[in-house]
Amino acid sequence: MGEGRPSSGDDQSDDEWSVPDCPRCGRSVWVVTVSGPERGVASPCDCPVAPDLLADDPGRER
Repeated sequence: MGEGRPSSGDDQSDDEWSVPDCPRCGRSVWVVTVSGPERGVASPCDCPVAPDLLADDPGRER
């Protein structure tokens, strides 16, 4: 067997994650710049989005 952490079908390794899609244009979002409690801008598309677009999964370490 290979090295690394044992994994079940539901777990993702640190190398296997995906970025969310922009709710406005559908492009992949890598960063949301927050300018207020309800204001943010997705990058690289520059669409206005809610700041919680990239909210962490509840089980994911911050």
